[in-house]
Order: sequence, then C-alpha cells, then structure tokens
Amino acid sequence: MDSNNINHLLDELSNNSLSKRIFSEIDGKKISYGELTADINKLFVLFEKNGLIKGDRIILSTKDDYYTSLFFLAFLRYGLVTVFLDPDVPVQRGMAIILKAEPKGLIMDEELFSERHNNQKSPLYQLKIKKSKQKKGSLFKKLLGNKKDSPEIEEANFPAIIETINNNLKDLKPVNNTDLAYIIFTSGTTSEPKGVMITHENLFVHLNTLTKVYGLNKDSRLLNILMLYHADGCIQGPLLTAYNKASWIRPFSFDLSKIDMLFNSIYKYRISHFVAVPTLLSFMDKFSEGYEDSFQTDDFKFIISCASKLERKLWFDFEAKFNTKILNVYGLTETVAGSMFAGITKETRKLGTEGIPVDCEAKIIKEDGNEACINELGNLHLKGKHLFAGYFNDLEATEKVLKNSWLNTGDIAFKDEEGFYNITGRSKNTVNSGGVNIYPEQVTEMVNTHPDILESICVGIDDETFGEKLVCAYVVKPTSALDKLTLISFLRPLLEQNQIPKDFFIFEELPKGLSGKIQINEVKDLINDQKQENSDSHINSFDETIIKVASESFGVSITEILISDNSNTLEGWDSMGHLVFITDLEKRFNVTFSTAEMITINSLAEAKRVLLKKINSK
Repeated sequence: MDSNNINHLLDELSNNSLSKRIFSEIDGKKISYGELTADINKLFVLFEKNGLIKGDRIILSTKDDYYTSLFFLAFLRYGLVTVFLDPDVPVQRGMAIILKAEPKGLIMDEELFSERHNNQKSPLYQLKIKKSKQKKGSLFKKLLGNKKDSPEIEEANFPAIIETINNNLKDLKPVNNTDLAYIIFTSGTTSEPKGVMITHENLFVHLNTLTKVYGLNKDSRLLNILMLYHADGCIQGPLLTAYNKASWIRPFSFDLSKIDMLFNSIYKYRISHFVAVPTLLSFMDKFSEGYEDSFQTDDFKFIISCASKLERKLWFDFEAKFNTKILNVYGLTETVAGSMFAGITKETRKLGTEGIPVDCEAKIIKEDGNEACINELGNLHLKGKHLFAGYFNDLEATEKVLKNSWLNTGDIAFKDEEGFYNITGRSKNTVNSGGVNIYPEQVTEMVNTHPDILESICVGIDDETFGEKLVCAYVVKPTSALDKLTLISFLRPLLEQNQIPKDFFIFEELPKGLSGKIQINEVKDLINDQKQENSDSHINSFDETIIKVASESFGVSITEILISDNSNTLEGWDSMGHLVFITDLEKRFNVTFSTAEMITINSLAEAKRVLLKKINSK
C-alpha cells in the first residue's frame, strides 16, 4: 500500500478514476469517493475561514455516521486532532471530557450544545450539525424563482454552511508522522477521564498491518456496524476502508429485530469481510436457525472478531455451524486496534488463542520482573510503532504503563510452545462485557454519590452471554429503604447504559482486609451465595415469575410492570436487555427458544404464550 500517510491518501482518493467508486453505503444512502473528497475539500475552506490551525483539538460528537467519518478524515488531512465524544455519553462525563481535552472547537449535534454548555474561558469555534429543512411549498417557490420568499438557509449550521463553498483550495501544510491524529477517552474516573493519544505514524503503520493481515484491496467490502466512537468502529470501518479505496457497508443500526437483515446483508451487499465483536457473534449463533448458509457466497472471505476475548467454544461452534472462518484480533485502544492475530492460515491459526504478534514484539513479564518461560504466566507487554503516544496531559498514568517503549497491557497471559499467546485474565480491574470495557472504579464512584449509600464496590463476574457482567455490592444507611430499582433510576443520567451494573446485592457490611480495603474475591463469594439463595426462592404465579425475570433483566420495579407490557413500554428493553431476558427465561423455565420465537417475543404476554406452549408440549 503506497498510502503511508494522510497526505498521500487524500491525494489518491481525489483521483478522478475513483470519483464514482462507492466509499460507503449507510442506511441505504450511497456516498462516492468523489462526493467524499468534495465534502472534505469544502471543510478545509471552512476550517481555514474560521481560524482553525494544525494541532487544534476539536470535539466531534454526532449520531450521523457519514458525518462522523467525514469530519474524522477531514481533520486528519487538515492536521486537526479529533477528540471523539460519544453523543450518547451522560452529560456529566461529556462535560468532564470537554474540560479535560481543552478543545479549540466543538462540532456536535445541535441538541448537544444546550446539554453540554461549557465554561471555557477562551472562545471556542462552534459548529452545530443540523440537517436543513425546507418550509412547506418551498420547492414551488424555488421553481418560480421567487427569491424574496425562498426558504431561509441556516448558514451557521452544518451541512448548510458548506453548500455554497467551492473547492478552490490553497496549498495545505503537510501533516507529519509525529503529529497527533486523534484522542479517545477510554477510562479514568468521571471527574478525571483518561485520553489515549494516537499519532499519524501510529495510525498509518497499523492501517498497513491490518490491510496485510486481512488481505484487503479496492474490491473489498467491509460490513462494520460497530460504534464509531470506539476504535474498532472508526478505525476498522471508514478509515480502513478509505485506506484501501474499498467500500464500507453500514446498512442499519443493529438491534435484535434486525438479525435476519444482518444475515441477509452478507449476500445482498456482496460482503467480503465482516467486523464483529464476540457478543454480536453470540447473538448470531443463538439466532441462527434458517441462516446457517449465510456466509456461503462467492464474495465472502472471513469474519474479523475484535474488542474482547473470543471464547474457544463460541469460536469452534460458530465456524462449524456456518462453515466459515473467524480471524481473531487482540488489541487495545492504546495500540490503535490490534497487535496479535489468530489468522486463517495454518501458520497463524490456533483456536482459543490471541494469535501471534504482527509488526510488533510481545513478551511475558513475571512479577519478579524477569521474562517468563514457555507456558509461564505473567503480564503481557507489547512494543511497536503502533503504540500510543501516551495519555493526554497525564504523564503519571503514561509512565505507569509505558516504559522503555514497552506497553504493559495489564493482561495476564502465557506463550505456548508453538509461539501463540493466550490471555487468561487481567491484572488491572477492568470488566469486558460484550466487547465494551467497563471500569468498575468509575461506576463505584457514581454509586457512592447516592446520599443513602455508605459504601459500595462494583466487580465483574462470569456470564455465559456477555463473557463478563458488572454487578454492584452495596451497604445503605440503617434508616434507608433504598432498593435496586431506585438506585438504577439514580444512575441512569450519570452512566452510559452499558456501565449500569446488571445486578445489585445489598449487604449489612462488606468484607475488608487489615488495611481497610474491600476484598474483591470475598465480595464475589458473598454475591454467589446470595444468588443461590435467590434462585431457591419460591414464586407461586406463572405471571409473577415472568414479571420478576423482566424486572431483573430490564432494571424496572416489579410494581411498575404489567403482564401486558412490551418492548415499547418497558425502559431498558433494548437488544442487550432482550437477550438477557430471553436467556434468563430459558434458565428459569428450563426451555430453549427457537430463533423465530426469540424474535417474536416482544411483550410479556407473548413470552407467556410461547412458554406455556413449550411447557405443555413436553
């Protein structure tokens, strides 16, 4: 690949021979490379007009997938630094990230400006993303040439503001390899978020690695519906696609009701590579009935699994059921996207492992500081040109993990006799639930802000569906009547949906060591004991059992649930909640739902009907 930096890449994408080639197909709308580069060029003019200069940090936060990819590419070419801010992040964390990033500009969906009012001392460039709407009858007025009554265009908003800009560009300053490309805030407490800094060299070195490992070219068609404000969404979606002059397919926002559309997309869009996380593969495996031949097309190559550990059983079962291959990727936000790959060739493939390092070095370091022998456990360290530049304005946190160009990943691993690496756990307290990293300390911090909480701790426990799930153990004041559902309601505006613990356990006190620190392993034992007691409790009514399962799955009080409730009336009944609900019903009633039954259960009454039918047919 000749595109070794953003300067070369955008020059190549501007070539007339690519103008009609499709860059993306998002929600049914096709965008050509000609349209993409024209929009990028207009943004150059807009940036320059508003005094933005190379190195400025800009907050980017929009739910529009094309605009996210457009601004990201434009920022890269202009030398601006993208600071990714998930538009769905709670207001408090969003404000903390904005303050921490010290941006020179905010480019966000219009409604986010009022939510995230800022107290920055210096004036910020602000661009509101709002689709222009013509007034009723404006088309006829335009055709009649009535300029006085023509629809007003809100020129201060995007995209209306670039519609009158031409493509006459001045010479652009080249972007250097050492220049910062983007920042993704991944962890830290709500008040002190931690931002991963990636340089242009980090980014483009790794894009070349991914291209080589995946065998991508201009004819590749990548299906990636992952979140664009996480590295595996934005890097292994629009950016990797543009790097290869390929096509990025994102036909819809995923939920379980569209599982059939996801399977059908492989053939419909002639997909060559499907980028997914293990939880999504678990969904597909569970809802596979009738779709087992979905990957048997002339175009399809293999699935790319990333973001979290791919369990050996799911890996083996999925490949056997669908007769296709999965390439497993191990990486961190600090390594752009990947580092080690368990590929599809005999030399690089070994099920159940994280694979072998490509274009980087790896080693296992024991607690005593010495390098581990074969099959000996220790901390996994990585070294390579794709490693991040550090945490933004946090030298102390950077020096803890990055020493002598080696990154301590925080993962416990061993290297086997064939050279393949195996992750067995984490030394740092991180919960990976469904491919999303959750930092328990951050959640605990928010739980402890409730006035009735004396102390709490959030921990990860094993889960068949999501790999791990976050749960909370807490102690309340003696006079408090605080329960699980009230606490969930309190946390909803403070945390992202995937950060809210999946279960809560109340205790009179939490076990502590001599230093006064809460003992995590002992807390987990107490949680397991309480779970067993709860599972042994007797419930008389069939309806009551379904309602109790719904309450536990969706985080809604039993007193607020009726058997007539459905996915539209119950808060928390989203794709993840639906899968938890289905799985818990199967466990509680000792049944197995078919794919069709899982999809049709969109109300508690329907769940009851399907359950009674299955139980009576035994």
